[in-house]
Amino acid sequence: MIMGDLLKRKSIRLLINCMAGVRPKRVRNREAVEEIRRRGDPLIILFWHRHIFTLIHHFRGSGARPLISRSSDGDLVAGVAREFGLDPIRGSSSKGGAAAFLTMMRSLQVPGTEILITADGPRGPARRMKPGTLELARRTGAWVVPVSWYARPVHVFKRSWDRFLLPLPGSRIHLAYGQPLPPDALSAGIDEEEMRHRLDDLEAGLIRELYGNKDPEEKA
Repeated sequence: MIMGDLLKRKSIRLLINCMAGVRPKRVRNREAVEEIRRRGDPLIILFWHRHIFTLIHHFRGSGARPLISRSSDGDLVAGVAREFGLDPIRGSSSKGGAAAFLTMMRSLQVPGTEILITADGPRGPARRMKPGTLELARRTGAWVVPVSWYARPVHVFKRSWDRFLLPLPGSRIHLAYGQPLPPDALSAGIDEEEMRHRLDDLEAGLIRELYGNKDPEEKA
């Protein structure tokens, strides 16, 4: 069983490297995030679940701390994240959520910590913000930055709840950070619905960059 899990992790790592790591990404608005990093401010990165594996590759070697559920699927994802040099925190709203929240709060007190959170994970509904994410930022004074990516060509797993995305070999991958939100913005009325729109708008902009007016998921 242990050998089987190890083989799965190594195989997925190889797949991600082949799909996401062959061609350099085009990254938009990186400078705003790098400025937060230079100051050592705590940072929460938000994204939709469908983007998770390519973003694990993007943040490889950074020591960032992705929030990953304690499910059996989460065990595999956490193992893959460790393969890429990340440091997972385990828990979700259905299992271990309170302990994970406290771990994230403590982690964000350490200068330079980055927490990665799937805003609609781990099981959906797709594109609906889970409660608690913005509360974590309010309590810790962390910046919140949405991030998204898209690729051409890309494979859409139509039967998965999140319509999971996988770039194909040789894809052009465009990644975009949204406008960083400082802690006082969250206290001034930015809520889960606003963040949902920001994440959707980021992805929609990337699709327009890559496909123009065509809908790459129309026949997916």
